[in-house]
Amino acid sequence: MRKSLPEVTNELGSHLYLYQIMEETPNGVMVIDLNHQARYVNPAANSLLGVAYRGLIDTSLELLLGEENQWFFYQIGQYFDNLAEIDESRIRQEIRIRTGDDEFKIIDAVLVYPPASPDYYLLYLIDITARKRLEGELRRRNAFFNNLINSSVDAIIAADLQGRIILFNNAALQLLGYREEDLGDLHVASLYHDGVAREVLKRMRSDELGGKGKLLHHELSVLHRDGHEIPVRFSGGIIYDKDKEIATFGIFTDLRAMLQIEEDLEQTHKMLMQSEKMAGLGRLAAGVAHEINNPMSGIMLYANLIKEELKEELGEDHPAGADLDTIINEAERCKVIVADLLEFSHQSSYEMVPINLNEVVRKTLGILQNQPLYHNIAVQCKLADTLPSIAGNHIRLHQVMMNLLVNAAQAMDGSGTLRIVSRTRAGDDVVEVLISDSGPGVEEALQEKIFEPFFTTKTTGEGTGLGLSVSYAIVKEHQGSIRVSSTPGEGATFTLRFPALAEAVRVDDTEAAAGGEQPSM
Repeated sequence: MRKSLPEVTNELGSHLYLYQIMEETPNGVMVIDLNHQARYVNPAANSLLGVAYRGLIDTSLELLLGEENQWFFYQIGQYFDNLAEIDESRIRQEIRIRTGDDEFKIIDAVLVYPPASPDYYLLYLIDITARKRLEGELRRRNAFFNNLINSSVDAIIAADLQGRIILFNNAALQLLGYREEDLGDLHVASLYHDGVAREVLKRMRSDELGGKGKLLHHELSVLHRDGHEIPVRFSGGIIYDKDKEIATFGIFTDLRAMLQIEEDLEQTHKMLMQSEKMAGLGRLAAGVAHEINNPMSGIMLYANLIKEELKEELGEDHPAGADLDTIINEAERCKVIVADLLEFSHQSSYEMVPINLNEVVRKTLGILQNQPLYHNIAVQCKLADTLPSIAGNHIRLHQVMMNLLVNAAQAMDGSGTLRIVSRTRAGDDVVEVLISDSGPGVEEALQEKIFEPFFTTKTTGEGTGLGLSVSYAIVKEHQGSIRVSSTPGEGATFTLRFPALAEAVRVDDTEAAAGGEQPSM
């Protein structure tokens, strides 16, 4: 026989204040008999379940919870079926109570089975809908900010005041070469050279570099995991809890690409100025060469005539013969200079055909390898197996390659290592050839001058100073570029770049084998 409400409350306690507490509490309280029928329901439970006050009495719990919570009702059944084997006096589950077609309340339901009252159990219902909504919003915001931080192209790092890493986003992992598992033992000071971390913190605390607690647009270097330096632009600050410092953060922008662009722009500007200078010098050289060529031809002609006449009249031993030979030799040297000037100023168009630069390199080396200058030079070739063709003139490009290879050998005084590399750049749109020697290198102050006409570091009589100028002009004819990079004492590298034609040329197996490391010549 079911007990009346007074009987139930009597079992719960004879004091009136207990009943009043249950009636006034904002959380739902239900007394359920072991047949899972509601025996007592407080007003809050009525409100949570959406039923009129006292309308839940003698109603099945399964019906009250609805089909959305069949799993919870199943757990209750399992609990009482295995009561003898269970030590716990409660079970807890989140349930959902439908309040509309697509609306639910989320309830924290706690079943308590008091050992002193074996014919009923208590069910506490706590409305956690607002809390769950806030938790969901917090999770969404956290996910958004985590995605935002990890999607940043800049490295973002945060650490506590002891230097322990709090935040290390994906860009930071990529920039500095670390892995997630490395971060546990990583100290923020190890990302800088000694003393830099303290100096950065000191500047953050200053009022002069962005305001107290901030450091804006500060350029410094950080250390990659393998030890090499990376130039970055740093902006960061101190995180406060009221007036107490609790952490620091930094945003690191990789400057390597920007510095490379600035270097390329500067180099392009220099090359443009050089091109304009060369164009003016070329026009001047053409006029000068033609004006000098005719008198030189006359000087050589009359000097030879005088020499022949003296030989016929006075014999081979005339003292003026040696002087005439000097005149003839110097005049011939002038004609060579004039020929180079004409070559430098040459503005006629040549027939341009598809050319593989690997073939130009091999042909030039084939000519030079038997020259005495190359007997003590080790030549290393690393030519790309597949190299796109360029539009060019074979004779003109051969002249460029000959000038560069001879200059390299002369720079090494006929003894050292010459390395030639061919490859593609910019997604196979550019063909590049690098010629490196192990000579003394080119001083930085001279690197801007070596392509100027008549500039030479050789002694008088060893060269005219036009070889690199002519090479520069030829490369420009082919819509290419030539540049030099050097560290004094460590050799020099000349880099040739040409626009590739659309169709790539595949070298055969024989050529590919020749493109590997070659023995010393």
